Amino acid sequence: MRSNASHEELFPTFYRRTNAGEGSLSHTQSSTTATSVGKAARPSNSLDRVVYAPMAEQKKLGYFSTACLIISKVIGTGVFAKPSVVLQNSGGKAVSLGLWFACGLMSLAGLIIYVELGIAMPFSGGEVIYVDEAYPRPKYLAVIVVSLLFIFLTHWAGNCITFGKLILQAFDPGNPNPNYHLQKFIALVMLTCVCAVHMFSRKMGIALNNFLAIYKVSLVAFIIIIGFAAMGGAKGKGVQDGGNPRFGLKNISTAELMRTEGKSMSEYATAILGVLWAYTGWENANYVLSEVKRPPGHESRVFKVAAFASIGTLTMLYMLANIAYFAVLTNEEMLEDGDIVAAKFFVKVFGKGYFSERILKVMVALSIMGNFISSTYSVARVKQEIAKLRILPFSQFWARQSHYDTPSGALLLHWLVAALFIIFTPNNHNDEVYNLITDLFIYGQSWMLILVSMTVFALRAQPLRAWTPALFRYPVLVTIVAIYVPLNVFVLVLSWWPPPKALEKKKNIPSYVTPGVATGIIAFGLIYWVVFAKVLPALGYEVSSCPDELVDGSRVVTYKRHKTGFAKMADEWWLQTVLRRGRESR
Repeated sequence: MRSNASHEELFPTFYRRTNAGEGSLSHTQSSTTATSVGKAARPSNSLDRVVYAPMAEQKKLGYFSTACLIISKVIGTGVFAKPSVVLQNSGGKAVSLGLWFACGLMSLAGLIIYVELGIAMPFSGGEVIYVDEAYPRPKYLAVIVVSLLFIFLTHWAGNCITFGKLILQAFDPGNPNPNYHLQKFIALVMLTCVCAVHMFSRKMGIALNNFLAIYKVSLVAFIIIIGFAAMGGAKGKGVQDGGNPRFGLKNISTAELMRTEGKSMSEYATAILGVLWAYTGWENANYVLSEVKRPPGHESRVFKVAAFASIGTLTMLYMLANIAYFAVLTNEEMLEDGDIVAAKFFVKVFGKGYFSERILKVMVALSIMGNFISSTYSVARVKQEIAKLRILPFSQFWARQSHYDTPSGALLLHWLVAALFIIFTPNNHNDEVYNLITDLFIYGQSWMLILVSMTVFALRAQPLRAWTPALFRYPVLVTIVAIYVPLNVFVLVLSWWPPPKALEKKKNIPSYVTPGVATGIIAFGLIYWVVFAKVLPALGYEVSSCPDELVDGSRVVTYKRHKTGFAKMADEWWLQTVLRRGRESR
């Protein structure tokens, strides 16, 4: 049952009536005020009003581009590299397939929650917007913690490093661990180029993303077709050249599928984190909802169709791709050190040669680049929304919009964090750093998913909203949340589970680093909140932010700076003493 209440009545934080008093803008006023995109008007009453010009409907993302934004974000290295990691840590092919299917259903459950929230709050920003609206007390606490997790963990530096590694392996196929300094250099070049494209041309970024999404689906489909041809009796050149003769249905017989090996809880955790990483990105459309088309009378149709069609397609592709790998490769071949599983797959089929040893690595590298293009486009807009809340140092700079109609400040922030991770990560021996960065993101994202899922109860509990879900009845949505939240808690618990001592000794990076670093970011967020929301106001300095109203999907944000007590005295001393003496000395 849908509520008849308007967005304005349900989410007053984002709306202010025209006659609400000083600091409000009507739609007409907003249009005339936005004389320059991204520039702030600075009235003498200390209000800092920032108006982001609305985007024309014809420029927004349609069904295809929205779906490509999700698909390109999800398909990165996961389906080409993670199946062997999942198999190794799950203990068998049947268990591995079960995890891929279960995590697909888990992603669908999360998507249902996000789509409900996206329909109710059609704003760019994703988790930042949802927790800001659902948890107003204590002021700024939830949004600061989520924002810092997002800034520090959604940089995709691991993908940049893997891109560099694959490019170097294409030139030197026999070296499984190329020079790490060169990996970092190539990673920084790709990071810079992608951020530059998104900064200077929104249209070019979307076109590249759409093209690479088609390319990646075609590559996965090619793997599936080869695998099913193997099940039909086709023999690969790798077998003819003297490779392992086991090929096709023998590798996925009932006995082979049910052959399992006992694993520790820590190893199961690694397997689950690997699959969840491969599915990461289903929430990508929520990050740019202000830029998704809203047809009159069916405002959420493009968003809903693109989101659910994407996750259904991806789950099917992932399951079939794993079956294809299992049909061609034995357990032993999949678990051999060296190349990623997709490379082993093509070597078994086509034999060792120019294609399998060089071109394939470039093809997978292009898939990674597509993933990074998609993620950079979306997360930069979330980081701009974070900056609009004025909870970061130099927020006005990070929130700026360029005259190319791109979030230039947020793109620079994204580049800076990713570059620091690339530069200061240790040697990427046997992909340990890549697995560390990906697991770190999944751990932090699990906390964000728990907080966002609980907004279903928080929004419902606010009596002035009378919020009702749009897709399902409220009890059905509660049931989904009741299943989804414990699953994410289970992931968090598994991340802390200590591995066997023999396994731990083989690692260069201790297993506790992943949950420890992410928990440290949360702790830093709590300290940051105490300073921002408690200490600074006590000293007389406070910034109040208020999203003033929605202008065709674009937020108008008003800020008011307060200086009292110590802060006011310090400001007056600076103006009257230091600056005055400086002028007099000149």
